[in-house]
Amino acid sequence: MTSETGSEIIPTEYGTYSWLETWRLALTRPNEETFRSLADDPGGSLGRALSWIAITSAISYLITASLPLLFSGLLAGPGLLEALEYEAGLDLSRGLMSAGIYVCGLPIVILISSGGMLIYSGAVQVTASAFGGEGRLASMTYALAAFTAPLTVIIGAISWIPLVNYLVIPLGIYSMLLTLLAVKSVNRMSWGKTIGTFVVLLLVGVTLAVVLGWMIWKPIRDTLLAPGGLYGVPY
Repeated sequence: MTSETGSEIIPTEYGTYSWLETWRLALTRPNEETFRSLADDPGGSLGRALSWIAITSAISYLITASLPLLFSGLLAGPGLLEALEYEAGLDLSRGLMSAGIYVCGLPIVILISSGGMLIYSGAVQVTASAFGGEGRLASMTYALAAFTAPLTVIIGAISWIPLVNYLVIPLGIYSMLLTLLAVKSVNRMSWGKTIGTFVVLLLVGVTLAVVLGWMIWKPIRDTLLAPGGLYGVPY
């Protein structure tokens, strides 16, 4: 349990928040006091934050990969039983391939999600520090994971449901606002410096996307689309 004095949030008697307490506070009490309290939590380690992201990404992947298969008969086509009957009766190799992709995809999702969070929070913290931010990588990652982890499960659960999946848009916007607030709170910066941090990150991200896009496009243009190439104009 936690107790409150005015607007100040006081950690539990064990000196740290539980997973659910952390997630609830980050989602339902979005203010600077909340995120500073979470950032100062003795249990707010980098490993704990990345474990949240890994676990919730795995849960989201299992939901989005399994539920459409189970209930596809209600929405568009044959359900799980019909699919299994088809796979086992007519083309076992195709079924094994689908199962292999499904199983092998899980560790890949875990690796990409946790690694991506570490890289993202690192880029945010480095940029915020350049603007005079006082935060640390572990605190920044922990604050971001506090709301990213539960939102990952929520979005994964609703993203495949018709009409309900439109809630992904406001949830995405809410996540962006929480990110701004978390960066401001952890680094104890002004709103101007916080917005400046994300303007720089946006410009760097766009620049990298353009450069990488050109690096990928140029060999395709020079080989496959060149005159005489596979998809180019014949000589």
